[in-house]
Amino acid sequence: MRHFRTRTLFAALLVTVMLAMLAGAAAQPLSAAPLRQSPPQGEVVLDLPPLSDVVIANAQRLYQAGLAQGNDPDSFILIGDSNDAQSRFFQAFGTGRYTLGEYAYLQPVIDAYNATGSFGAVYATSDHGMTLSTLMDPAFVNPALCPQATSVLDCTLQRYQPSVAIIYMGTYDTCFTPFDVYRENFERAMELLTARGVIAILTEYTVALDEGCWESTPAYTAVIRDMAAQYQMPWIELSAHVEALPQEGMEDDGWHLSWPDNYHTSFSGGEDLYGSTQRELLTLQMLYLLRRDVMGISG
Repeated sequence: MRHFRTRTLFAALLVTVMLAMLAGAAAQPLSAAPLRQSPPQGEVVLDLPPLSDVVIANAQRLYQAGLAQGNDPDSFILIGDSNDAQSRFFQAFGTGRYTLGEYAYLQPVIDAYNATGSFGAVYATSDHGMTLSTLMDPAFVNPALCPQATSVLDCTLQRYQPSVAIIYMGTYDTCFTPFDVYRENFERAMELLTARGVIAILTEYTVALDEGCWESTPAYTAVIRDMAAQYQMPWIELSAHVEALPQEGMEDDGWHLSWPDNYHTSFSGGEDLYGSTQRELLTLQMLYLLRRDVMGISG
């Protein structure tokens, strides 16, 4: 009889505990996502891996060589196609149409390049339909601006004397330039940048298409990665950062990065919606890393 009562009491206790556990679980929504914690004030939030020692050492060498040639630490140029032009890439930081959110540490970077007009400049190296062939062809140089320039890139380097070149190239080349010509022109561009002491930020272009000429995308983007490794330059693997975005961060055409209709760059959620905004954030972070780890410029 005693054993029966003990088992009964134990069973009742077990049921009570289970009911309490179930009640507690019911109070929490099963599908609730963990809340993102805001970083402590002043903390640097980086979405990029740190620069390698090899890249830092090479960039420091280039930077010092560029300074000796008259390059400006606070000047950059854009080298790109309609992915720059249509989204007005980086222009919001020149007009004040931006929100930094938890990335407030990037404000001194923006201020420094605004002082030289880098965000608002019009670059001949960044335009609709730009290819590596056009970039390196002397026939497209404006002789009134650069009578001695050997290419569009050469002219732009002469005019702005940048320390950094931000490169997003290859979409038009993939469909209109033979692979060997594309790679050869990329080599020529990198050789010129290196000779002028300019650090190239190389960003992998990304598309959401895989038919027709776009079947060659992996081969063409591999060249960009190869250039980064060969010349020991900073590299941004954009596809890894946009694949989770709506439409993989692309416009409906599948090969232009998406952007907000009002051209307001917001890092308070916009980077999770638009491919171009994500690219802007990553590129600003790379500029921050270069200024901090290579140029020795604080803030």
